[in-house]
Amino acid sequence: MIIWGLRSRNKALGQRQLNCPNCHRDAMTTAFQTRRWFTLFFIPVFPIGAKKTIARCGLCGYQYQVDNTQAESLFGAAAQPAPLP
Repeated sequence: MIIWGLRSRNKALGQRQLNCPNCHRDAMTTAFQTRRWFTLFFIPVFPIGAKKTIARCGLCGYQYQVDNTQAESLFGAAAQPAPLP
């Protein structure tokens, strides 16, 4: 018996204050990248499809898809730890 399936894995990119397209207020927006994986016996083996970047409003909970390059420019520096002096 072989157990296989699909699974989504998420990677947090960071948070930033942005204007929400749903509630039209400035709110802390969390961005994360998600990708589907083929699993064999509950172990992710290889990715299926492209990465998707999702942003979520902290006030109303609205989720919307963001272009990957735009998300890297907005949240890329927030995901990097600050250098120590």
